Amino acid sequence: MLLLAFACPKLFAQTDTIKLAEADTVKIEMPDEQQAEKIYNNGIDLLERKNYNEAIAAFTKAISLKPEIEKAYYNRGLALLETNKSNEALQDLAKSIELNAQADYSYALRARVYMNNNEKEKALADLTKTIELNPKNAEACYSRGVINFQNKDYALAIADYTKAIEANPDHAYALNDRGSAKLESNDLDGAIEDYEKALTINKSMAFAYNNLGSAYRKKKDYATAVLYYDKAIVLKADYYIAYNNRGATKLENLDIDGAAADFNKVVELKKDYAFAYNNRSSVQYKKKNYEAAINDCNTAIGLNPCYGEAYLNRGIVKEMLKDFKGACEDFTKAASLGIDVAKKYKAVVCE
Repeated sequence: MLLLAFACPKLFAQTDTIKLAEADTVKIEMPDEQQAEKIYNNGIDLLERKNYNEAIAAFTKAISLKPEIEKAYYNRGLALLETNKSNEALQDLAKSIELNAQADYSYALRARVYMNNNEKEKALADLTKTIELNPKNAEACYSRGVINFQNKDYALAIADYTKAIEANPDHAYALNDRGSAKLESNDLDGAIEDYEKALTINKSMAFAYNNLGSAYRKKKDYATAVLYYDKAIVLKADYYIAYNNRGATKLENLDIDGAAADFNKVVELKKDYAFAYNNRSSVQYKKKNYEAAINDCNTAIGLNPCYGEAYLNRGIVKEMLKDFKGACEDFTKAASLGIDVAKKYKAVVCE
């Protein structure tokens, strides 16, 4: 819920007159409460038209006349958030909740602010409260699923995405993301089913085709994986992630030239994408272009100094070139970054 209309009786103009005689009028002042409601509703109109600063001013005036208008705090908080004033928005949402402890929409919006600030625990707490107050709030269930997915708690993420889908069966994003949680849990058939359902609802979701490709790649059905990556790229010509994934699939399927073409395209589209350089180094290695492979690893490491796989790959190439000291240093670094297989290489080269 983004915009909440203020329920009130028919409003009068700010002042009204009653004609008693041709020359006599009596001026009736509108009570503060009615003025507040009129100004509040004007703020809603301004908010709907995205005139955020004017809306903020209107809600502020309404609050000054009637401080207990709870929804004015909520909507002013929304307008403040849209103008990147998150701290002030948090204050207004706290006031809305103080005035109405059942304001699930205020908890939900405050969770959005916390998510924007990367305060995941606070966001989780507010989303949980939102769902407690309104179990059929699909967006709250979906957002909590996103945080649980980011925290790699895939079982909880699947449960939340399922609640979102139950509340809104056409929630394509929840279906797609539940598919990704299933993919991470190695439920490949379940992932494929969810991605396909998402695409029946929204056929323009390029990332869902990309995800389908990744599911089939994980099943080692490389031909089908490439077909889905192709569809993602048709929908989004600059989709560098799909090109990278298609290149990795081709590499695994020993289509070395096809993989090289895809990784070159990724680098053309996004010059700072470290994964593509590291992946292209594998192509160069297979083609025995060892210096080119090292150059690609160097670029990947320059872009991401904590990229353990790039150190591992560079170490393998250095070992092939009989630079055992350099290889040992790279294997040691890769191992320190959590690349377990690097420990085996280190044991052989460094001892």
